[in-house]
Amino acid sequence: MFKKKLKYLIFYFILLHATLIQANDKIVYLDMNYILNNSLAGKSITTQLNKKNKKNIDFFKKKEKNLKSEQDKILTQKNVLDEEEYKKKIILFKEKIANFNNERKISIKTLNKKKKDAEATLINTLTPILAEFAEKDKIGIIVDKKNIIVGKTELDITQVILKNLDTKIKNINIK
Repeated sequence: MFKKKLKYLIFYFILLHATLIQANDKIVYLDMNYILNNSLAGKSITTQLNKKNKKNIDFFKKKEKNLKSEQDKILTQKNVLDEEEYKKKIILFKEKIANFNNERKISIKTLNKKKKDAEATLINTLTPILAEFAEKDKIGIIVDKKNIIVGKTELDITQVILKNLDTKIKNINIK
């Protein structure tokens, strides 16, 4: 009986010692969204994407205006054309509308893919900066701020990392 209690006591102290060792790891957090939106590289990504988006919007507005005028033209010819010709024009017009919608969807998907790729490039650039910072300051864990409920402001390393990132990379070109 005494041996059994001694084993439990030794086991308890080993567990207690292991948790005390783990509690010495330094944990900090950073706001990834803030870094993605406010770093020089992040701002360049946003600017380039907004330009491409505006260009696409202008292009599709012009195309939509042309399709609208074509539709009006077909509707005015309804009484002039015979029924077969009118149906052919309607079918061709519907195909043009379907192509327009498909082209617009492809454009949106392409823009979203470019955004994801550019953000991935930024994060890949940020990872070695975080690793170097963690090694230098003996940090055990770096957590994203969105996963934190409450934390001391002294543990927020966002501004430090933002400065380091801005010195390393200023622009990311979107292809």
